[in-house]
Amino acid sequence: MDMNTLTARMPHPGAQHTTTRWGWLLGLALTALCAPTWASNTEIAGVHYEPQTKVEGNTLVLNGSGISYKALQKVYTVGLYTDKKSSSGDAILAMPGSKQLRFVMLVPMRVDELGKLIARGIETNSSRDQFMRLIPATIEMGRIFSKMKRMSPGDTITIEYVPSRGTIFFVNGSPAGMPVAGPEFFNAVLKVWIGPKPTTQDLKEALLDFKPAPLLNALED
Repeated sequence: MDMNTLTARMPHPGAQHTTTRWGWLLGLALTALCAPTWASNTEIAGVHYEPQTKVEGNTLVLNGSGISYKALQKVYTVGLYTDKKSSSGDAILAMPGSKQLRFVMLVPMRVDELGKLIARGIETNSSRDQFMRLIPATIEMGRIFSKMKRMSPGDTITIEYVPSRGTIFFVNGSPAGMPVAGPEFFNAVLKVWIGPKPTTQDLKEALLDFKPAPLLNALED
């Protein structure tokens, strides 16, 4: 066998490394396709969200958390607690059990500003017939918010849904107003952040906490 033939049959010096690398990347791709990644942020903008919380004796898990901005200013953080984690807004809306939205103010804020945001978001994410049905509950929410004081950094507003009672509002841990009955209203409020027309897409993705694996970045290295 001459040297030319031997050289032709020998693998390129980088071929084994390339094959191994692409095999590793293929394995990474298959793993990512089989299991979406959730890794809820428990610390955000200096605000700590517990991995779990209890609502009427039921344990809920932190689905995701994020920050709301006005221009470049951080306005509030919000955490979403559900029965079980999901990266699908529709799946969360369909869950029958308790749910909770927990807001922590980062700047001074009038509570009616949040109320107006919710009211606009409910209308934006509802059909005309749905919104007409929700008007009494939305008015009641406005009445509850009108009695709240101006919020300061670190103050909290919690909106809970309890199947046996309805939607309940809390300010710094104390109940505010009477519960708003029926599951439709809480889901309408939830759609403001995770519905088809959310306040911002970035905040929706943070609450759903779905992080696709960085396959394209890995393949380009």
